[in-house]
Amino acid sequence: MKRKKQIVRNIILIALTALLFLWQGGYHLTPEAVFRSAEKAEWLGPAAEVIEVGQRDDGCLCLAGMEEKGFYMVSAKPILGIFWKHTNEHWDGYFLVKVKTRAWVSEDIIVGQTRETDAVEVVCVLEGWNIEKNDWQEIGHYTIPVGENGFFSMTLGSDTAETIDCVVKEVICKNAAGEVIGKNS
Repeated sequence: MKRKKQIVRNIILIALTALLFLWQGGYHLTPEAVFRSAEKAEWLGPAAEVIEVGQRDDGCLCLAGMEEKGFYMVSAKPILGIFWKHTNEHWDGYFLVKVKTRAWVSEDIIVGQTRETDAVEVVCVLEGWNIEKNDWQEIGHYTIPVGENGFFSMTLGSDTAETIDCVVKEVICKNAAGEVIGKNS
């Protein structure tokens, strides 16, 4: 009987040690739990809405938290098959939207927000630095649907994502009829 008690006690101690390791190590069961933990660590939020933005090339899932004056992004990386962990590899910080429409290129993802209530899509014009010409050159036009909250995002292709110094030159907002209702250059 004493042997069985020792086995049960040791199993409980091992389970508690494993849980303590996971808790202290920042491992979470869902990407949203990672997001909420990162919010607390960075003294942000709590965001009323969390949006899945996209997946980066290295497997990190990008999440955005919407606030009244802007949004912020957090990356969660899958670890050990079932856990998720916050990674600072892609911490982009807080994106303050002071104008009607604003967009950024965050590594390989275009993210932005518009306050145009009738906007159903935006066209982002990207430009990148051309070393040979020593000047900015237009890379392309990307049409992105706008969510109900005004947030929009799109994962870029690998050819565009590898362009160094890629920036958003202009954002054009369009309504359901395809008419331009706003521009931000």
